[in-house]
Amino acid sequence: MNILVRSVSGKVFSRPDTTADRAAEDVYAPEFVSAFSYAPVLFARVCRAGRSISERFAERYFDVIGYGILLYPDDLLDGSAESVACASCIDHTSFLPMDLLPRQEAGKAVFSIEADGSVIYEAPEFDLHLVCKGISEVSSRAHIRTADLVAMELSAPAKLCSRPSTTHLKAYFNEKTTIDFNINMNLL
Repeated sequence: MNILVRSVSGKVFSRPDTTADRAAEDVYAPEFVSAFSYAPVLFARVCRAGRSISERFAERYFDVIGYGILLYPDDLLDGSAESVACASCIDHTSFLPMDLLPRQEAGKAVFSIEADGSVIYEAPEFDLHLVCKGISEVSSRAHIRTADLVAMELSAPAKLCSRPSTTHLKAYFNEKTTIDFNINMNLL
């Protein structure tokens, strides 16, 4: 399974499946990480392989959608050409829960994120066009395969926490808790 990401700015990159965390275990920041940023994502599971898919046919290539969170270590986002690639391959930083909604019911999707009990993000109304555009753009650069996840960032990465701290992150999808973990950034 690949995790193919379309950033808010329209760039396409991938995150290895080793970054996926479905168990929602607590995150313990590696020593070289002093801060994390987060990006909320809307993602679709690919149900049919393809390449260079037109936006108007993209609906045929995904069956379910979900919402998740991508974490980016700020220390690796230095503005260099390779910084997003470096920040995207840290294990345990892609939270894409498998509480998925069939494409036909996606209009009912409600998603929000809390950090330490305060709402830090609420998704706008579900945007089918965004998913179709994301699949089209990603497939223009990479062959998408069945079971791949195509994630569209819903906002640019924003500062979440820094060392030393413990941040409790929770996300709700249609009033159900789908993400619940702590980010532990101990004093070194």
